[in-house]
Amino acid sequence: MKAKAIIIFLAFSATLAGVVWILHRSCSTQKEIRNVVLISIDTCRADYLSCYGCPQNTTPNIDAFAAQATVFENTISPVPITLPAHSSILTGTIPPYHGVHDNIDYKLDKTNITLAEILKGNGFTTGGIISALVLDSRFGVDQGFDTYNDYFEEERTTAGNITERVGAETSRHAINWLKKHQNENFFLFLHYFEPHAEYSPPEPFASKFREKPYAGEIAYTDHCIGQVLEKLKELQLYNSTLIIITSDHGEMLQEHREPTHSYFIYQSAIRVPLIFRLPGQVKPQKIKGVAGLIDIVPTVCSLLGIKMSSEVQGMDLSAYVKGHKHQIPKRSIFCESLTPTKYDGNSLLGVVTDRWKYIQTTRPELYDIVNDTTESTNLIKQKPHQGRILQDILKQTLEKSVRNKGFESKIQLDTKSRRQLESLGYVAGGIIEDFSFDKTREDPKDLINFYVLSVKATNLAFQGKYRQAEDLSKKLINIRPDSYVCHEVLATIAWKQEDYPAAIEHLNNLLELRGDDAKVHNNLGTVLQLEGREDEAITHYYIALESRPEFVEAHNNLAMALLERGEPDTAIKHLQEALILYPDYFEARCNLGNTLVNKGMIHEAIVEYRQALKIKTNQAEVYRSLAKALRKQGKLEEAICHYEKAIWLDPKLAPAQNSLGEIYYQKGDFDKALAYWSEALKINPEQVSVLNNIAWLKAAYKDKNFHEPKTAVQLARKACELTNYKGPALLHTLSVAYAADGRFDEAIKTAEKALRITKYENQAQLVDEINSHLELFKRGMPYYDSAQPEKKRQP
Repeated sequence: MKAKAIIIFLAFSATLAGVVWILHRSCSTQKEIRNVVLISIDTCRADYLSCYGCPQNTTPNIDAFAAQATVFENTISPVPITLPAHSSILTGTIPPYHGVHDNIDYKLDKTNITLAEILKGNGFTTGGIISALVLDSRFGVDQGFDTYNDYFEEERTTAGNITERVGAETSRHAINWLKKHQNENFFLFLHYFEPHAEYSPPEPFASKFREKPYAGEIAYTDHCIGQVLEKLKELQLYNSTLIIITSDHGEMLQEHREPTHSYFIYQSAIRVPLIFRLPGQVKPQKIKGVAGLIDIVPTVCSLLGIKMSSEVQGMDLSAYVKGHKHQIPKRSIFCESLTPTKYDGNSLLGVVTDRWKYIQTTRPELYDIVNDTTESTNLIKQKPHQGRILQDILKQTLEKSVRNKGFESKIQLDTKSRRQLESLGYVAGGIIEDFSFDKTREDPKDLINFYVLSVKATNLAFQGKYRQAEDLSKKLINIRPDSYVCHEVLATIAWKQEDYPAAIEHLNNLLELRGDDAKVHNNLGTVLQLEGREDEAITHYYIALESRPEFVEAHNNLAMALLERGEPDTAIKHLQEALILYPDYFEARCNLGNTLVNKGMIHEAIVEYRQALKIKTNQAEVYRSLAKALRKQGKLEEAICHYEKAIWLDPKLAPAQNSLGEIYYQKGDFDKALAYWSEALKINPEQVSVLNNIAWLKAAYKDKNFHEPKTAVQLARKACELTNYKGPALLHTLSVAYAADGRFDEAIKTAEKALRITKYENQAQLVDEINSHLELFKRGMPYYDSAQPEKKRQP
């Protein structure tokens, strides 16, 4: 009996030791996760990756990664649109809960808790590097990131409509970030945009995938991701980092007649890759069953042993990543598209299981996605019972998820941003958040051709093909007279072509369709302002702000109109209000700086210019404005630095060249002054102030290196001609040049004309100077400037 007890005890001890070893191994594996890298490939359908069955070798780097990772074979995106899908990736919740349903006019409200916030709260350094305007920080997905790189303008760029960053640049930024933070526990979110339309991969991928450029874009992205994975290995971070590769949604590629994505929720648009690799993992795994993008947050938190938000709706897949389980049990994943509501169609609300997909709309759809991968046979009539089961699941999901209070997910975009998003193929128009099972609205399947042509019209307008866009939009309006999107396109075309009466007509049509739409009132105000109708414009801006007090562009535009009407104090208040609502509103910062300068509030203006340059670092004109303000304060050395920065960013910025010349002239360095002025004159031969400055230097100084009276006369005369001989200071310079050239009669006549204008304009100091010089001319003597550098007259 005792021996038996000993045997039982030993067996129990061995079992306990095994359990302890397994727990220790599990814990040690979790401890080995020092870092997390989450890579999202925008618009990447799963079946275009080699490791997901693509017959072409599109993704050798991701394939090699997957060969040592866990591949979830059937992962569903909740929505085929970038911003809402990424909101789900980062929060673990579906769109009815987090509140983001489209790329335009939405933001992720701060009441949502992101993965970055969770990890930052647990000691991780967090960084995001994104590749498209649609994930810009103003849309809320930057929550929790210590650094969020969303600035796409290239080095030394001064203007443009850049909406995306190429993959090589994204990888370069990622590699620099990794090198900087390699000794910390970090979370890096990387976003690549290449597979998004239009498809134009660089060489050699363009040639290799000439027949399938979409595949070429994915291959190029794979190359860029390979660079980051290689750097992780080089920095010895690869085997201490949890790495996840996924996508926000797929691409229809003309299936079901949809060219790209955002409209339908068929599998090609919502089935995406999802691959997890644990540190040190070498054995590949393929997991069957349905997973979702909303599962990423709970899985990462579980693998790290971190408590996640109670709001998370996804499933913890850590057991599958660790290899403890291989088949996800039966479950359903929600998916949606509200895009058809922009075209007066019904919403598309769906659920996906491992075998079935149900789509609730005017004519509901049911597909056996295992045996009918192209979703071509609607089984709703043959299998009504299965349809009702899934419809009930959908109803329950929506009842639990839809939030109507306690957060704000709408945002009023400025016009430039809306146009930039439209350049990516996203159509404005405003969706309707309809989660009811309303069968009275038109079925989206019946509107697909109208949708495709509307998108085409929008793209033609953005490309500047106004005649084609206008003709197509008018044809579409004949089909559907109440089409908001088409009226908006026509308004935009008229606006761009400066046909303001036509733009006003189309904008008024939009108001008839949508009532008091704040965006339309703001646009109408802008066009009326361009027409010189400030009072009417101001009325529309105020109406816009009555319905949307947080509409920052309306605040900014109203301020500019109020300035035109001579109300700077009220204008300043609206600019400040815009900046309270959106501190990174670059245009409002600059406008406030300029307004404060005009009010003589130089110190306050400098603060605004500096803040603006934190928002956009490569803006030559803002550096010039800052330099001008500093010059007014007498801070010449600092002003010089900022003028030089402006010129480095934009070598063709002639006014900055001129101002630098003036400062060096003031300091007595005539060689530098002349060099900058000469460069400014090359850039703009008709810049009056430059002509005048050089003329003064060549007329008023006897130094042989500068004294060229005849050239001075030519330059001064040209400056006067360009201003119709109405500028008293210019006439004064011309008189000094005439005198220097010995032409005293002309000098006297010109000085007397300058005096008449100057007295009329009440410029006492200039009057005294001209009178003093006129006395010299009457005695047959030229004027020469002999003052010390710091006392030299500004030319």
